[in-house]
Amino acid sequence: MMQRQFLVCIRSLLSPDALFVQASIDGKSQIRKYHQTAPTMFYKRFMNREGKKALKKKEEEDSEIDAKLVEDKVQGLEKVSKIPYKIRVATYEGTADRFLNRIFKQVEESGEKSEKSFNTAIKIYKLNAGLYMRGHIEFGDLALSKLEEYELQYNLEVYKMIFSIFPEGKYLPKSKIDAEFVPFPRQQDAALKVLSKMMDNGVIPDEEFGRMIISRFSQRSKVFARYMRMLYWMPKFKYMNPWPVPRPPPKDPIQLAVMALKRMSFDIQTKITVVNNSQDGDSASEKFIASAQSPKQIDLLSKHGPSKPIIVEGEHYVYLRKIQQKVFFLKTDPEKEIMSDDPDYYKAMEDKEDEELFDFTTPMSEEEQTAIVPKKSVHEQEDGTVYAMCITSDSSKESIQDWIQFLQTSNPALQHIPVLFRIRDADFLLNETIKQEEEE
Repeated sequence: MMQRQFLVCIRSLLSPDALFVQASIDGKSQIRKYHQTAPTMFYKRFMNREGKKALKKKEEEDSEIDAKLVEDKVQGLEKVSKIPYKIRVATYEGTADRFLNRIFKQVEESGEKSEKSFNTAIKIYKLNAGLYMRGHIEFGDLALSKLEEYELQYNLEVYKMIFSIFPEGKYLPKSKIDAEFVPFPRQQDAALKVLSKMMDNGVIPDEEFGRMIISRFSQRSKVFARYMRMLYWMPKFKYMNPWPVPRPPPKDPIQLAVMALKRMSFDIQTKITVVNNSQDGDSASEKFIASAQSPKQIDLLSKHGPSKPIIVEGEHYVYLRKIQQKVFFLKTDPEKEIMSDDPDYYKAMEDKEDEELFDFTTPMSEEEQTAIVPKKSVHEQEDGTVYAMCITSDSSKESIQDWIQFLQTSNPALQHIPVLFRIRDADFLLNETIKQEEEE
């Protein structure tokens, strides 16, 4: 039996067919060996170049279908006219270069900066980004930075348009455990930037915004947790300010000046008078003086001695959110000199306050002689008595002089009292601070 198997093997080796196969294997040894070890389907695709061409053609057809689907989706979003232009970019440009600057630049060239043009820019991005919204993180950061430029930082609908660039269903966690490990952290951080911008500007999200978050990141995401905290806390703090500033704040400088003086006035009987010196009707360019004075301040000014001068002090800053107002005070110097440079001055004041905490009397102790002192008003402070306040259009010395002349009509005693100006602008204070730092 063994001899027969040995003869069969020798016959197969010496046959001419076997020699032909061995020669062909030696000629293409690398491919044959690769063919013997690789799967059959992969080998066929590797050897067939026509398959690559067919696959590339199929990808081009799929991209054309995707572009058509996106265009149909944008048109069905709202019944508006078709956007007359579409940004064409080179394929070698990156995502950031493609979307960050060219979209808004194209919109700004076509018209003014408004809510309509901002929404048009977002629609153009959706039309060019594809179904999966390539580069939506970079475009969202750019859109948030453009809100102040377009004056749309208080508009909830604009924030919804920005948040709609996140694709639905792409960043949902697979399970509860997956949600605890914060999947897609970069995308969630980009969505948190939108909510943080809303919180900084006092924009409270609604129920529709919550549904948008659930469809994109789920209820167990960091984004939804921030949304729930905003719904809880922001309505509580919305009406806590006793001097509310509307959103957006008014652009009229006279209205802003009146709001700032109301905030600075402690006396509820304070009367605010606006003197308008402009001839044209444009409130943005007109010159005005807004003065605030109460009957108690008029009474205190009438009792002021003519030998002691009154000081116009300023400029002091009052902020209505991000709008700065410059306030000037008509006041007196403090009755007692405050030794603010003495390091032991504040320590002595603290020791005196600590002693007053344990200041009590017993029936056997002698009573100290005390005098009846009239109670001071809110206008009589430690650093002086405030007689009036004002805000002018240009904060110049000439406008302050006009304000003093206006006060003389309701305060006749002011005509016989010397007035000193102690006015320092912000540039002067900055230069003084730089000099002090250089000397140190």
